[in-house]
Amino acid sequence: MKFSRLSMRVRAGAVGPSAATAVLICAALMGLSSGTAAQESKLDGFRSASRASPGDPAAALVYGRALRRAGHPTEALVELRRGVAVGGARPDVVAQLHWEAARTYSDRHDLPRAMASCKELERKKVSGPDTIPTPQSHACVALAYLGWQRATEALAESATALSQDPNLYDARLAEGRAHELELKPIDAEASLRAASALRPSTVDGEDAHVALGRVLWKEGKKDEGVGELRAALRLDPGDPDALFELASALAPSAESTGLFERATRERPSFAEAWLALGAVQLAAGNLPAAKDAADAAVKSDPGSVGALVLSGKIALASDHADEALRDGQAALKIVANNASAVLLVADANARKGEIDLALEAYQTAWGLDHADPVPLVHASQACHAAARDTSARAFGAKAAQEFPNYAPGWAALGDALVGQKETKAARDAYRKALGVPDGIIDRAAIAQKLAALQ
Repeated sequence: MKFSRLSMRVRAGAVGPSAATAVLICAALMGLSSGTAAQESKLDGFRSASRASPGDPAAALVYGRALRRAGHPTEALVELRRGVAVGGARPDVVAQLHWEAARTYSDRHDLPRAMASCKELERKKVSGPDTIPTPQSHACVALAYLGWQRATEALAESATALSQDPNLYDARLAEGRAHELELKPIDAEASLRAASALRPSTVDGEDAHVALGRVLWKEGKKDEGVGELRAALRLDPGDPDALFELASALAPSAESTGLFERATRERPSFAEAWLALGAVQLAAGNLPAAKDAADAAVKSDPGSVGALVLSGKIALASDHADEALRDGQAALKIVANNASAVLLVADANARKGEIDLALEAYQTAWGLDHADPVPLVHASQACHAAARDTSARAFGAKAAQEFPNYAPGWAALGDALVGQKETKAARDAYRKALGVPDGIIDRAAIAQKLAALQ
């Protein structure tokens, strides 16, 4: 987020900074005007600078922001409050400290405290305790609402801010993120492009680069999105959010794995990045690395259903069906109707040979998420393994009908048809599996099955 522009002069407080400390703070402020360039790998330097200049609110701002972005919100708030306490002679820096506090509370989904920080950005009346809202305070409140996933309120606040200051970057950025939250990618793209244009220096628009890149690649404009995200990383190679979004856009690939690893190093509590890293390691068959990532995700967010499901998938891949079942059941105690957790329970029961329990869970998982073909495919495979090829054929046919471009569905149907000695239909299903674009199959194995039916 943009704050009022800081002076690049580092003025001494009660204890004057050394020349080296002043240079560090100045460089950090230049690189951090958009709230970036401050992650785990840089904390030591910023901590030293803040301790060397305890009376300088600018040093507290840099260090507090670094702590927030590295995933240490409690420590960040302590440092930011300290900066406010010593910043009476620097109202421009104090405003930015309140902004950063609001962002920290927003990250923690603490709307009341975020709103209280935003209120500090209101203009004081000449006399009396009352204050007058400003464009900056409205933009700040929009940010606070985004932390609670409240797009309507965020749009109202950003609109009010923009009506008073059409060139306010923070408000335009909040507008774009709110449209993204509303699942309106075209509107989000327009607002985020406008936000980027409001910053003459690319470094000032890094937050917009990250948000715009995310919207673009999810909208199907992968090349453009990747370009925006690489632009953000050219400004700050250690930005955990940019690293995560670029990794997500490029997955699965060797580069994406490295980017997810870097994101977790820069923000060790980044549960979403640990989950993504664990998933790509699992898909690559690297079970020890996948388990390490899953354990880190659970540590970062013990109540995460996704972390429990990932742990269960890794246990299942390691032939620990009972452990996988426990993970799935634990996830369902947190969110009773989570389709991924139900699917994990189904897969675990199928591995244990409890076919009836597995089929019940597969049907439940499909009912919870009709956009996912995996429950149908796994149900077909489980039935085929249990020599229930009539049911296997029914599930496989349903998968092929609902998802005609999904290769695993056709492959499962082919296996069921082989079990029923329907040779011609099986050949057709295998050929279809080899010809459609979606999903991952063992193409060599399918080709061998097809050749055996000639």
